[in-house]
Parts: sequence; C-alpha cells; structure tokens
Amino acid sequence: MLDDLTDVAAAERFDVPQVLAILVAAFRNDSAARSLYPTDSEYERHFSGFLMAFGGRAFDEGTVDVDASGRAAALWFPPGIEPDGEAIIAYMEDTIPPERLGVLSVGMEIQSAMHPHETHWYLPWMGVVPEAQGSGLGSALLRAGLVRADTDGLPAYLEATSRRNAALYTRQGFRETGVVEAKGYPEIIAMWRLPRGQG
Repeated sequence: MLDDLTDVAAAERFDVPQVLAILVAAFRNDSAARSLYPTDSEYERHFSGFLMAFGGRAFDEGTVDVDASGRAAALWFPPGIEPDGEAIIAYMEDTIPPERLGVLSVGMEIQSAMHPHETHWYLPWMGVVPEAQGSGLGSALLRAGLVRADTDGLPAYLEATSRRNAALYTRQGFRETGVVEAKGYPEIIAMWRLPRGQG
C-alpha cells in the first residue's frame, strides 16, 4: 500500500476540493479543529474554508503531497511563505461566534508567537482519512515531504494537535519546542526538525 505514495507532481491529479475532502475527513475528530467548529454542522460548513485560509498558499506553490489512493494529504509552505494572517482572521470572524473567538484568541496569539523566524519549511496541515490511520501512511507521506527540507539543508516546523501526532513527528526527527497552554484552547505542540545530518 505504501507504494501508492506519490510525489508532489502527482498531486496535480487531485483537484483542490479532493485534497480538502481528505483533510476534512482526517481532522473530523481532532480537538483543535473542533475547538473552532464544535458542532457537526459548523464543521461541515466551515472547516474546508479554514483549511484554505490557513494553508491554501501551498496549492499556489505546488507543494501539496497526496497519496495516490486519495487517503492522505499534506500542505507544505516553502521558505518565505507564511499563512495569510488577515485572511485567517477574516474567515474566523465570519464563521465563529464572537464569544468563542474571544476565548480562542489568547491561544492563537501564543501559537503565532511560537512560530520560528529562521528560514524553514512549514507543514501547516497533514492528515490521513480515519480508515487508513495507523497504517504507516502518514509516516510515509511525511518522509516524502521532508525530502525537500533535507535537499535544501533547511529545518522544518509544524504544530502537532495531539500527543499521538507528536509521537509520529518525533519518530521522524522533530523535537518539541513549546506548548500552547491557554484556557479554552487545545494543547498545540510546536515542533522543529533539523535537516538530516544536522540533528
């Protein structure tokens, strides 16, 4: 099954809605995603738009990895590309009630402050559909993406949304650099990986 893993060029076979559908399925039970959109109806209506606001620039850069069977996807930002903060805030203001957004804002500020300034590759989103989780597909997809960072001789950064995911990333050379701890905000684990041969 892992032979189905494709490189970034093969992701062109999947259109944006297909990639988003993979990630929506993958994050359906994720505590961080559901802190934004806790009801099923909110999640179904709004989470794909949030994914685009936060990670859509990966499509522009051509740095989207997709498993050939359509079970896993990753959005990567190359050095110098960051999330569109204004677009994210605008989308959240349009789709999240003010009282919930107010509770989340402290954690969001902490998370933003932890983002490194050093040149790096950034993985804002990676997910595997529920029926394929635990199969090794996520590890394979992650390794494929990390080839870019290693080729460039650059570190990689991500934010894990669970300790289980953090364990996966640790096995691939990431180390915890900080944790978001704020009332009403999910635990987010900032993680950093030096390029192979430097860590």
